[in-house]
Amino acid sequence: MLARTEIDRARGALLGTFAGDALGMPYEGAPPAAVPERLEMLDARLGRGTYTDDTQMTIALAESLLERGVVDAEALGRAFARAHDPRRGYGSGTTDVLRRIRSGTHPHAAASAAFAGKGSLGNGAAMRVAPVAVRYCGNGDLLAHAARASAGVTHAHPIAVDAAVAPGAAIAAALDGEPPRGAALAAATTPELSDRLASARELLDARPEPAAVAAALGNRPTAHESVPAAIYAAAAHESVEQSITFAIRCGGDTDTIGAMAGTIAAARAGASAIPARWTEALEDGPRGRRHLERLADLLVAARDG
Repeated sequence: MLARTEIDRARGALLGTFAGDALGMPYEGAPPAAVPERLEMLDARLGRGTYTDDTQMTIALAESLLERGVVDAEALGRAFARAHDPRRGYGSGTTDVLRRIRSGTHPHAAASAAFAGKGSLGNGAAMRVAPVAVRYCGNGDLLAHAARASAGVTHAHPIAVDAAVAPGAAIAAALDGEPPRGAALAAATTPELSDRLASARELLDARPEPAAVAAALGNRPTAHESVPAAIYAAAAHESVEQSITFAIRCGGDTDTIGAMAGTIAAARAGASAIPARWTEALEDGPRGRRHLERLADLLVAARDG
């Protein structure tokens, strides 16, 4: 029998992605000063509480991982391509990779061809890594391997791949009730990401305002310029609401920074700690929440498979 806390935290990892994504989406591209201090679900793009590609790809990854039992690059690429909905705000790089996959190109080749052969430097692999962390929590080596494999389907740049491994480790630490900041820093291997994560840890003593964190760590869609701010937001605050709100108040790529902070914070505190006024306003209502909860439950159960 799985402990109630274990299930609540696993569900939090997925629902925290959804909540942070939906809350941040209306402010995408805004400066820190334009984001209010108290956040509510707003009508934007597809209606109140709607998600972006962050949540859509998270769900596709969870479903593929459960179906195949491992991160299968070809199966995951097809899952991402089927799920692709241009109304959800996909970046141009990911859209191009998915177009290539639909045409029959292997995902690794498609990802490697992006951005003139350099691969995407974006945070798209980091934003969706929660299912991998839930599935492989407790086994750091398998988690790192699966995070890299899940990233490589759309992102070939070493920093973007590294930026999927680091938050994966942070989410897993949070699921175990441990501080996320040390796990993320220990998992990072590229200097571009590890240096900023080290700076994020140093900022914990100063507790600067969101605009200062954005200036120091970044708030852009590039992986190393968004993951550190999200991890800082989750590490610097006790509650899920405070973590997500601070992350989004950093401005810039607000939906993804909010999603990443949300998954870490809610993995630590549990889905039950996400404000009800947020979860009740999410797209698809109870049906959408139940689907994510079921995916989380199955991912936890798969650890013993």
